[in-house]
Amino acid sequence: MFLLSAQGGIDLTEKDEPIVPDLSETGYEPMSDHRRRRRLMAALAAAFLLGSFFTVGAGGVFLKLRENNRPISQQKLSEIQELIEGNYLFDVDEEAAANAAAAGYAGTLDQYSRYRNSEEYADFQAHNDGSLCGIGVTVAQYAEDSLYVLFLSDDSPADGIILPGDEIVAVEGERVADLGYTDTVSKIRGQEETSVSLTIRRDGEETEVSVMRADIVNDGIHALTIGNIGYVRVSAFNNATPEAFEKAVDSLQTDDSVTGLIFDLRGNGGGLLTSVAQMLDYLLPEGNLVSKTDKSGETTVLYTSDADCVSLPMIVLVNGSTASAAELFACDLQEYGAATIVGTTTFGKGVMQTTYSLSDGSALTLTTDYYNPSSGKNYNGIGVIPDIVCEMTEEEQKNFAFFDPDRDPQLRAALDALSG
Repeated sequence: MFLLSAQGGIDLTEKDEPIVPDLSETGYEPMSDHRRRRRLMAALAAAFLLGSFFTVGAGGVFLKLRENNRPISQQKLSEIQELIEGNYLFDVDEEAAANAAAAGYAGTLDQYSRYRNSEEYADFQAHNDGSLCGIGVTVAQYAEDSLYVLFLSDDSPADGIILPGDEIVAVEGERVADLGYTDTVSKIRGQEETSVSLTIRRDGEETEVSVMRADIVNDGIHALTIGNIGYVRVSAFNNATPEAFEKAVDSLQTDDSVTGLIFDLRGNGGGLLTSVAQMLDYLLPEGNLVSKTDKSGETTVLYTSDADCVSLPMIVLVNGSTASAAELFACDLQEYGAATIVGTTTFGKGVMQTTYSLSDGSALTLTTDYYNPSSGKNYNGIGVIPDIVCEMTEEEQKNFAFFDPDRDPQLRAALDALSG
């Protein structure tokens, strides 16, 4: 699931922000008309893999060897350095070389670690604040040729133009099938007060529409009532989410007709630890919320809850795309006995990332710790197992955009559980 003014994520961070889910992004795209330059980039990336580091100066790129390298690594790096200095025909793009090497090194780590250049890192920070420029439409990709519109944010510039259930099949005349997910999203995003042309498929017919991009705040919260049940979809965990979440739940609690709450985290790929911890503190009574276990095996409690809590019966909806911070949310509510979990087993990401800013404005995100729910039992690679298992077909998964229990078996199961 993706807000078309944001970057998505499937991680939880201790200090900074969530990881972009498309791991094919490396922060550097080599110039296609210089094969030798590409080879140089690969050589520099290899230098990182072999335990070296490099410096960039006026005279070019210099590889340096660590004292504890094995002789075979030293020999290979020396050979690479001599070949570049003696034979490379073109000038070296030093910044591109540095970015490629850093991205190459980070790319050999686990699936959540990555390097971001200064521009990517600036975008990343804006995403964590919820301050974004786009069209305010949350989508999921169910088919290769389209992005399926789940819902619109409250201040979406696409309001009245695009409807939930529409499919975006082309951007500026380029088909989603050709662009792919990441490039489609990138083309839809852009500068404030510029327009983007979209081809929308609705009821089998394609229509071209134009939407003016705008700066919006993506708090990730969408609330409504379904009968006497308060429903809150949580699609993000950024800095803006806790306040919006508490406001939504407070409003539902003051409605005397509301007898229970459903939190829908299906498709939520996670986000900031600080965000989910604040939301859990608001919901749960006194006790531990989350701990971390570092590479030495030492475990430290990071966040606890005070005695104030929400007393209404609660259900959390999850599926295989519920990950990281969203899993922690569901698991803590389950372990406290505060909510029943409905849906299918979650993604199973129980490791956290820390993002370190570098001197040139770039950043390195590394997987640094396991994070554990209140019980201390980590679910990495396992996921959170629902109390009530309810499967959905691919076609039924599309229907949860409409908030209609007659077309959404998991929502129906949650409502039935609360009424029971």
